[in-house]
Amino acid sequence: MAPVEEPAIDLPDGVFALGIASGDPAADSVVLWTRLIGDLPDLVPLLWEVAFDEGFLGLSGTGIVDTLADFAHSAHVVVAGLQPDRWYWYRFRVGGQVSPVGRTRTMPAAGQSGSGLRIGLGCCQRRDGGYWTAHDDIAGAGVDLFVWLGDFIYSETSSQPIPGREHRSKDPVDLAGYRARYADYRSDPALQTSSAAQPWVVTWDDHEVFNDYTSATIDPGRRADAYQAWWEHQPTRLAAPADTFEIHQFIDLGSLGRIVVTDTRQHADGSTLLGQTQRDWLAGALDHTGSWTVMASSVLVGGLLAPTQREPLLAYTWDGYPEERAWLAEQLARHPNRICVSGDLHVAAALEVRADPADRLLPVVATEFIAPAISSSFLDRYEPYLPLIPLTNAHIDYIEAANGWLLLELTPGKTTAEFRFVADVTVPSPTLLAGPSYEILSGGAMDRSG
Repeated sequence: MAPVEEPAIDLPDGVFALGIASGDPAADSVVLWTRLIGDLPDLVPLLWEVAFDEGFLGLSGTGIVDTLADFAHSAHVVVAGLQPDRWYWYRFRVGGQVSPVGRTRTMPAAGQSGSGLRIGLGCCQRRDGGYWTAHDDIAGAGVDLFVWLGDFIYSETSSQPIPGREHRSKDPVDLAGYRARYADYRSDPALQTSSAAQPWVVTWDDHEVFNDYTSATIDPGRRADAYQAWWEHQPTRLAAPADTFEIHQFIDLGSLGRIVVTDTRQHADGSTLLGQTQRDWLAGALDHTGSWTVMASSVLVGGLLAPTQREPLLAYTWDGYPEERAWLAEQLARHPNRICVSGDLHVAAALEVRADPADRLLPVVATEFIAPAISSSFLDRYEPYLPLIPLTNAHIDYIEAANGWLLLELTPGKTTAEFRFVADVTVPSPTLLAGPSYEILSGGAMDRSG
């Protein structure tokens, strides 16, 4: 492929200071992302390149994308015509400046499983809560795809920030503020390393707007600003937000299965967690012929009951919507191998999902794993009670306050789940620890193996 000439334009140094990322991979395409920063003209043309090798000796694709001030000079390039189930390298260039080199990959084609896929999952990366050593571990773990389960930024500042990790922007309430907060987070070297190491798939939770917000409690203008800033800073195929902004999607993994990514925040009100449009979509998204269904939810699916009252502890999760969870259980039961993954709670956990967690006579419809937080902390005053939770929640096999991330390894006949922990996020180079691991054989239940 013939190279395209780099745009000749005079720009300030450091336009690529927020790094690069790729995302939403398919069998034949992937999205490339960056955001230029500095004192820039309203329109900056940007050269992108995708290559078969790290040295860019063999180009697979190249072109020019215009970045606009109206969208914070962010670039979302859908690169099509790629080969299935293989790695590529990519970069951006403009005005004599070259971005870091990133690595991305396509998914297996329909009917193909390849050699299996390693899927990382994480959530809750509060900058002022600690260092992001987990991202360095993710980047070095040979992950094929990373799924983000929510709370990419925290719009609120901690009253006790970790020294050296303070927010460097004011708490946002408008578009400029949210852009500054994302720039604060995107400038972190560890996040930049894991963002460039493999493609990402991203959903959100509440802190991307404000803690525990709902459509009834947040100013619509502020929410729209937060959603636009989220879009500007993620490697997503979505068009820029307009009057509606639906972010649910699925990623096909060839014959290995499908990752179904839900939005459990935007549409939540007293009657529904998903909203009718997403609920109708989800019924179809869960209907596929692959070996595994991995359903990503920002919040807990399987339930957490109070020790004495036997009532839900967390009404904002699927616990607060028992009829909708019963419907979900019916949909999941149609497929032989179901795994739910969630975040939000700042714990690592493994549990069984039923239509009603209090009714042990109901069938198990899925195994759920809760990914630990990258850096957000579990409340100290509640930690002594964690070991007691399985005693009154028989569907919960394991729960532990922890920082780190979750690794799923999918093969046609087996899925392995491995928790990977960071011992102490308050220091720059803490010890990495191996957490427990689980195996799920096709057609079987989870089995703790370590």
